Amino acid sequence: MKRRIFMKAAALGTFGALWGGHVGAQSVALEPAETQGGKKWFDLEKVPLEGRAWTDEERLAPYDRFPKRWMEKIPGGVAANARHSAGMALRFSTNSKNIWIRYENTSSDLAMYHMSALGKSGFDLYGRDDDGTFRYIKAIQAGAKAEALIGEGLPSEKMREYILYFPLYNGVRSAFVGVSEDAEFQLVARSEKPILFYGTSIVHGACASRPGMPHPAILARRLDLPFWNFGFSGCGKMERIMADAFGELDPSVYVIDCLPNMNPNLVAQNAYPFVKRLRELRPATPIVLVEDRVFPCSWTQPGRAQFHRDNHAALKKVYENLLADGVTNLFYILGEALLPPDGEGTADNSHPNDYGFVYQANAMEPTLRKALGRGAAE
Repeated sequence: MKRRIFMKAAALGTFGALWGGHVGAQSVALEPAETQGGKKWFDLEKVPLEGRAWTDEERLAPYDRFPKRWMEKIPGGVAANARHSAGMALRFSTNSKNIWIRYENTSSDLAMYHMSALGKSGFDLYGRDDDGTFRYIKAIQAGAKAEALIGEGLPSEKMREYILYFPLYNGVRSAFVGVSEDAEFQLVARSEKPILFYGTSIVHGACASRPGMPHPAILARRLDLPFWNFGFSGCGKMERIMADAFGELDPSVYVIDCLPNMNPNLVAQNAYPFVKRLRELRPATPIVLVEDRVFPCSWTQPGRAQFHRDNHAALKKVYENLLADGVTNLFYILGEALLPPDGEGTADNSHPNDYGFVYQANAMEPTLRKALGRGAAE
């Protein structure tokens, strides 16, 4: 039976004062779904999550990346990938010494040949330290259905902000966060516009070791912004319907990173009308076009190297035509900069490992800062 899922922040509680002096955040008091065994449990289906766009609309399942009406319109491959919870995250504050998670994945197929169960199907916890930087705490994948301790012996002298990232390549049927019964727990609601990343399996998160390590999550932490992950494995192709969908949203910047799923002919066919439609719907929002990364093995495969050159040239021509036709606030990132020159940045000659994702974030950060009006990278 299809489930009707609606998310309304106003129904969750009363907005409090700004948490911990953090600009752009408000605390929301929540009531636990249940209290047992010295723990208070909070049902994450009932709260607004970062990365879950169109929050007030009906969904087929609570952690789908599109609402029902768009799942019925977008290409089938995109819709299938949209069942994965990539990019969704709970931002909360607590003074609990311990944090638990109780969850059930939609699929018991937890790993891939080139990606561990922790990255594909796990949850990942970060906490903001006393200097204001988010730092990794722990990631867990304890089976398709489990209860586990994801934060232990945490500083509890004051409320502290945390981010819990959801699985990259699996869905979530249910998820609860637990804290000690005597601890406080608040949702941290951000007011800043998210970064919207649209792309392929690389944006989706392959092959990060854990959900906090793909470049969209890294960049969002560095820039201290929410983000939407619209990476769809094998299905990032800049169709017009995708521009129609993304044009309904109001991000701080669009990062369009689809070339790994395209070829020069498809780029020539789709990229120009996609960007023109997006600009029509969002006249002022910055748009960043990203070239394809270059396979590390391309030095041994002249045909592959030529394909990358042709793909890059096709997108560069579209970019130049858009500028010539008066499209403004448009930015461009070169593909050669996205992976390290030593060839050690991928799991399989295609998808980044953690080293590759950090390198990719480093390459993209200056352009994103410029697009956001923040100047050069710090």
